Amino acid sequence: MNNKLTISLFLILFLSFTFIACDKKKEEKKKTVKYDVKEKYVIPKSYTISGLHLKDTVNNIFGAVLIPVSRVKENPVNIKPINKSIGTQMQEFVDQVKSKGKTQGNNYIEIRPSYFIFHGDIYSCLIKKTICFANADTIKSYNTIIYNDNKKKQLGFEDIFSVDKSNLSDFLALFNKGMAITTIEELKKIDFNIEIDSISFNAKQTKPTNCFIQKQFKQSIATLRPYLKGKELFIKD
Repeated sequence: MNNKLTISLFLILFLSFTFIACDKKKEEKKKTVKYDVKEKYVIPKSYTISGLHLKDTVNNIFGAVLIPVSRVKENPVNIKPINKSIGTQMQEFVDQVKSKGKTQGNNYIEIRPSYFIFHGDIYSCLIKKTICFANADTIKSYNTIIYNDNKKKQLGFEDIFSVDKSNLSDFLALFNKGMAITTIEELKKIDFNIEIDSISFNAKQTKPTNCFIQKQFKQSIATLRPYLKGKELFIKD
């Protein structure tokens, strides 16, 4: 089933870029190519990463989009939320480029899984996005899909943590002060991902140029365990 979803996502992205790049005066043939991931990434042995090079000379869009692909023919795990998020981010970038109109310089994007791991029925997939609009700064950001495959539910902060106003200060004290969070509402909005032995919060920070960047603030699961909603969460077998 997931293989069909993977093929469908690639087909949608492929047709989308073919359509975007079509010019009435000139049409270019598009083809799927293997994308080599040069940066380190973490992924279960039963999965691999596959993707497309992107080249749209009409809108000056270049880069790549990658998704996790199961090595197992019949894999019951639902990774559709990951692929949907990647596809949505890709479309949002295309829409932004088109809204800006024709500009000098290339628009670049790369979206890919960066840290994909299972803890029992729960998986966490950190998605890294690198974008650069023509003649602008390169911006790197993260968003995470945390999913309970047994309950068929995407999880958020309140599903994982038991943190409120009463223990917020003690919780934040476990992290570097650079996270610059002061309220529980702010904390709940921060993207976070689960790793092998730790949990990382991906907090936005503003550069002097008013561009947003993200920095990862990490703490071990052992240290954070008193603040987990379920004490049995993320315990190694």
